[in-house]
Amino acid sequence: MFDRDFQIRGKHATYWKALSKTPANASDTSNNFKVFDNYIYAYMLAPIIGLINNRKGFIDPQDETKDTAGMLAEVQIRNQSKLKYIYRLIVLLDDTSNLSQEERITRAFRENSEKDAISEGMKAYTEYFLGGLEVLYETFVMSCTTENDYINRIFEMVDGFKREQDIDELELDVEKLLGH
Repeated sequence: MFDRDFQIRGKHATYWKALSKTPANASDTSNNFKVFDNYIYAYMLAPIIGLINNRKGFIDPQDETKDTAGMLAEVQIRNQSKLKYIYRLIVLLDDTSNLSQEERITRAFRENSEKDAISEGMKAYTEYFLGGLEVLYETFVMSCTTENDYINRIFEMVDGFKREQDIDELELDVEKLLGH
């Protein structure tokens, strides 16, 4: 897991390139603002964005786009602990898989013993990665034409996420949740 070269083709490759600064060995053909300094950061954040937005993406076999983008195994290996952490979050929180909580926990943490489970988990990771790329592309590439647009979109996204996750504003009875 996260120890092989990874490559995608088609519109999602175009999206990945448009959102990330181009590696030194490639030429950049887009003139938009870059959200990520490199591909690995997009590969780590896009699945989370996809999951939060309940958006999975799929490679279209009819896609005529010849664009490709990818990462070497070495980059993933260097970031393997972070990638596995994100993978586990995706597997645990993906309720579209029709698995029980126990099955999701098993799939998330028993990666060495079940090749089919890993394959299904990586499929979900990739689908959320592609969906997250779509959300990020729509938000930052299609909607931003000026530097102010870009700054406003970043602020809106971070502020919206902060408001959604603001525990201080939740009205929960902590004592009741703890069973006291």
